[in-house]
Formats: sequence, C-alpha cells, structure tokens
Amino acid sequence: MKKCSELNDVSKAALIRAAREAVAGAIAGDFPVDPLIGKEMSRALSCIGSVVKRHGSLIELGITGALLASDRFIVLPSVAVPLTKAALQLLDAKNTDETLSKVKLSADSEAAGIVNVDLVVVDPEAGWAGAYEIKRGNGVTEHGKRRPIMRKLRAIRPVLASYVHKLGYGPIETVTSAVIDYYGASGFDPAFCITRDKLDEHFGVAVMGTVETMTAAVREALTDELPRLFEPVFDRMTQPDHASGLPNAGTATMGTFARTAAAAAMVPPIGPGKRRPRSYQARH
Repeated sequence: MKKCSELNDVSKAALIRAAREAVAGAIAGDFPVDPLIGKEMSRALSCIGSVVKRHGSLIELGITGALLASDRFIVLPSVAVPLTKAALQLLDAKNTDETLSKVKLSADSEAAGIVNVDLVVVDPEAGWAGAYEIKRGNGVTEHGKRRPIMRKLRAIRPVLASYVHKLGYGPIETVTSAVIDYYGASGFDPAFCITRDKLDEHFGVAVMGTVETMTAAVREALTDELPRLFEPVFDRMTQPDHASGLPNAGTATMGTFARTAAAAAMVPPIGPGKRRPRSYQARH
C-alpha cells in the first residue's frame, strides 16, 4: 500500500484508489492456516483482519492528503525529531504541557536520542507547528505503549519550533502536539487527543470528510469481496464426510455437529428389568 511519504497525488480519486488497492492487497495476501478453524475460515478472517489493520494506515493517508490538498500547510509524514537532554529535564521537572509549549530550546543541543512521530504539520503564515501520533482508535492501546507515546509528544514541544525552523519553515511562535485518536477509543487522556469530529475544527480545514470517503471506499471494496471469501467456508461446512456419511466434524456448524453427535449417542434409559430370584444370582 502506498505510504504517506510516497503520496504525490492528493486528489480524492487517488485516495479512493489507494483504499481499493489496500483491500486488493489484503485479499491477495498469503496467510497461515489455523488448525482450529480450518483453511477456508482462516483465510476469510485473516483477509478481513488485514483490511482492518490497513485501515489505520489509510486514516493517516487521508489526513495527510486532506491537509496537503488545503494548500495551507507544510505536511511532513514519518518525522524523526531530536530528543534533547534539556527537553527531558523540563519533562522530568513536572512542567505543565502549557509550559513545555512556551519554552523554546535548540534542536541542536545535546541529544538523548531520537523520537519518531507520524506527522508534523506546519502553517508558515500563522507561525504554527504541530506534531501528531495517529491511532485508528477502535480499540484500547496497551498502557505500556500509551505512556512512551505521551512522553515523546510532550518532550517534542520545547524543540519543535527550532527543528521546523532548521528545515526552513520558520519562524515558529506556537507549537502543539497530540494524539489523533480517530475513533476515540485508544485510551489516551482525552485532553491530549483529537477525535475525528474535532479534526476540521483543530486544523481549520476539511479533513474528516476525506477520511470518511476513503473509509466508504474500503467498506464497499471489502463488501464486494465477502461472498468470494465466505463461499468456500459455507461449501466446506455443508460437505459430507463420505467415510461416515456425516457432515465433516471439523467444519460443520456447532448446531449441526451437536445434533448429529447427540443422535448417534442417544440410548433410551434402561431400567433394572424383571427381578430375578436369589437362586439365579447364586448360580451366576
């Protein structure tokens, strides 16, 4: 699938084409067979899971495309920003996010490492820059992963103006950083997140509509593939096991299997029968 950094055509037609290509790529994938559910079901579920996973990258692609198409912003995807020791000291001193946004540190000062963010957006005319991590947000991000993401986004704030200025997009007076939690269920602090319904307001340009158009294209392409994905599943479920004359136990529905097994094992209750004399018991 085309990555944000490779995006040249930001038209809606190109983004819809990227969405359809993502589904086609998932359908063409080679997936392992789970022995519990068999080949046909494994493939169907794996393909759907792959589409869902790719949708996260498509959300990032759609946001990037919408911002570029606005002709207002410089958009830098997949950015590596220096993590300076001075910024970490400010962070460890428990400074507020507002303070971290107002402090201006040199990105050339002694570095403690590098942090990668999904997106840096610059509005040169407004003297503004923002750094963003993008999450699909239809499920909770593990706590152990949320904390370092929050830490790096906060640590970026004091050096972001200097970093952007070095790239030739300054001067920058105002900076911010946030998690774009598209569906809003990633589990990050809501005060640090931008959900899909807030994107247009935050950036001041139409963003959500572009992403939703891509999502609709994904849904339509996947819906078209569902009959082909599940037809082998249903065929397999109804194939008889010719050796026994019973539906295949490995792929039959639970209801069919339960009824067949119960019928085969059913024996009417038997009482003790006619009472025999003690002399019979002694002989036997």
